[in-house]
Amino acid sequence: CLTGYACGTANGLPVCRSTTTNIPLFSHVFDILMETPSLPPLQAGIPGPQAPNLKSWQSQYATGSDYHGVAHPSLPNYVGLTSGGTQGIGCDCSPEPGHGSCTVIVDYCLTCTCDTQAQNLADQIEAAQKTWMDFGESMGTPCNVKDSGNYAARHNPFLYYDDVRTNTTRCNSHVVDFSNFNPNSAADFNFIAPNLVSDMHNPDPPNSTNIPAGDTWLGVHVGAILSSSGYKDGGLLVIVWDEDDGSGGLGGNTDDPIGIWLMSPYAKSGGYVSTTKADHYSLLATFEDGLDLGRMGKASQAQPLPDYFPAN
Repeated sequence: CLTGYACGTANGLPVCRSTTTNIPLFSHVFDILMETPSLPPLQAGIPGPQAPNLKSWQSQYATGSDYHGVAHPSLPNYVGLTSGGTQGIGCDCSPEPGHGSCTVIVDYCLTCTCDTQAQNLADQIEAAQKTWMDFGESMGTPCNVKDSGNYAARHNPFLYYDDVRTNTTRCNSHVVDFSNFNPNSAADFNFIAPNLVSDMHNPDPPNSTNIPAGDTWLGVHVGAILSSSGYKDGGLLVIVWDEDDGSGGLGGNTDDPIGIWLMSPYAKSGGYVSTTKADHYSLLATFEDGLDLGRMGKASQAQPLPDYFPAN
């Protein structure tokens, strides 16, 4: 095992684990980021016919009951999960990254760049000579910073890092349409942003179609990941939501738990539910420890998710 990791087993499989946090080293990481419903309404929809896939995975794999976003609205959570901080971004950027100046009204903004020069997960991964991809459903052309149809640029966080977006070759190579995704030839880290229908965001305000649409999409693509060599050879798949639904009011004053489903050959299963409070910085720390990257920003002080994995 690498320095800082010890040999052991998990679920009968040989594994290298961080000697300080118990997080396994993963062969590949798949992170699917869904939108908006807090955990209570999501869970309310699962027992019925709305979400048969999430219901099935809830009993087969591991979930959390006290997992949280780190900000409101969506974009700061995406940036926080991939850089260890919201980087001063307090709104969903409009019309697109790289243009305008920011004026924030409550959670909303009128023309806003939201760009940042912050170190990010892509920088860490490349420095470690590993690979990464950001797959945006309905993106169309690579590195697309313009919203179109059901595509939302704000749900692809790597577009907001200056050292990615302004480097045409780098951006076009790594930030691409989801049609290019193949779990059997996956990068070491794969960020997946479903479009506004597939991620449960639209219609807005939500109605009875949101959860079924997202669950149907997940059923197709999660199934493919779980069957892939990229997952079976020691991978990690996380389905996580961006923020709570704001049902307690505007202004970022609510902090209801949000959904997280965690799957790995190394993880606990059989319906395990973590009751430990955690957030996107905890998940970033888990990604970083699981890929031997070191820690950024608030992830450096965060407790990762060791309780999702059996001890040696």
